[in-house]
Amino acid sequence: MVGAEPQSTPTSPGDGSGRPEVVVSISRLEVLNLLKQELAFLERGGYGGTMPWRPVSMFLDSPSCPNRLDGERTVPCPECWLFQFVPERYHTEMEPCHFIALNTQGESVHSMSRQYTPGEVESALKVWLEGEIRHLEALERGSGTDHAN
Repeated sequence: MVGAEPQSTPTSPGDGSGRPEVVVSISRLEVLNLLKQELAFLERGGYGGTMPWRPVSMFLDSPSCPNRLDGERTVPCPECWLFQFVPERYHTEMEPCHFIALNTQGESVHSMSRQYTPGEVESALKVWLEGEIRHLEALERGSGTDHAN
């Protein structure tokens, strides 16, 4: 979802676990910084580049994922900052971040991984990250927020 506006999002796991609603509250500036960190991870070859030593999963194998090193996946996906970019109809998917629309055609990590090479998916992810960063930087400039003080 290009141009998604970071927000506080009340969510319900919807998995019958009885866990209470989770409210993810994160500022636009925090999201901007996290997007830049994700882009830096990608550019450093964090997903293994074109010749990964093992199969990798975009977003899930990134420092962005709160469950990256947790095989039990104890942190519900709605608590992840990336969840705000997931279209609502995919909120209940096992890996909702894989359904973030990376381009105007609505292609996602999920759909692209079935028809493109890992390098092509990484390129699409990079373009999406750069676009979101530009969008949020423009919003920050437009808000008149002075971060130097």
